[in-house]
Amino acid sequence: MALLNAIITYKENTLVTEFPKDYLRIYEELNSIGSRKPPERIPLTDNEGDDIRVKLYADSDIGNHLLLLLGENSTLADANTAAFAVANADEDIRQELEQNLLYDQYANTAELLRDIREMTEQTGPVKMSFFCPLEGNIEDAEYGDLTPVGNLFLKSYAWDIRELLEMEQSSPEDEMAQFYDDDEEIKAKLVSAAWTVDEYKGKLYGRIDCRFKEALSENETEKFKEWLVGQCSDGFGEHFEQQPIRTEDGDLFVSFWNSSDRYFLCAEDELDDCIEEAQGMRIGGM
Repeated sequence: MALLNAIITYKENTLVTEFPKDYLRIYEELNSIGSRKPPERIPLTDNEGDDIRVKLYADSDIGNHLLLLLGENSTLADANTAAFAVANADEDIRQELEQNLLYDQYANTAELLRDIREMTEQTGPVKMSFFCPLEGNIEDAEYGDLTPVGNLFLKSYAWDIRELLEMEQSSPEDEMAQFYDDDEEIKAKLVSAAWTVDEYKGKLYGRIDCRFKEALSENETEKFKEWLVGQCSDGFGEHFEQQPIRTEDGDLFVSFWNSSDRYFLCAEDELDDCIEEAQGMRIGGM
């Protein structure tokens, strides 16, 4: 659902597009008119003499009220994020959200996004957390080789790991729940899924906090855990493990997955049993 339209002029070239849109698609469209600037560096200004000129307009009341929240300090990325958040809002909050917009209840996009996040969380009263082991590697600055680090080292950088995870999931476009398509019934229940880290019995683990509108059945929980493992190995986790965390010893890369027999992903109430089983495998394999 397009909420905003844009006329973007770069030198002698003009792009007519609409939002929300996939970030990479926006970047490709900007490249098509010769601009290499990322959307977050393009202000929403239409002044003569600007390197890039942007004119936004809307064809709906919701879109027009959304425009009121965007000023000259906003960027093209801000416009897309706001449009994405409104267009993809949960059906359970859509009516209230649209009324808030039409009655100008928000002063800026930050208030809008915060309210959408809070209202969405309220639709998911059932909370579940899942845990998995963490792996860490330090990259040699000179040779590029990776050296494994222990959990004690990971614990010393828990704050930095958590901060990077929050940054990687800060935008509505990054909400991982939207990418779940494995089961329609689970999809209808899933509200949010957020990756973080947490210490348990002296060791740092990966933790995935999820909200659901209704409790999952035992079978649904197992299906959902399979999706989480896939995200840890090939989806969000694969992307995250390529993001460096600066340390005194070099760049730290953290993974929510490994290929060993000791790997597990389990619900919080299963954690002690999973840890015991993984430790047993380690001892048995010595």
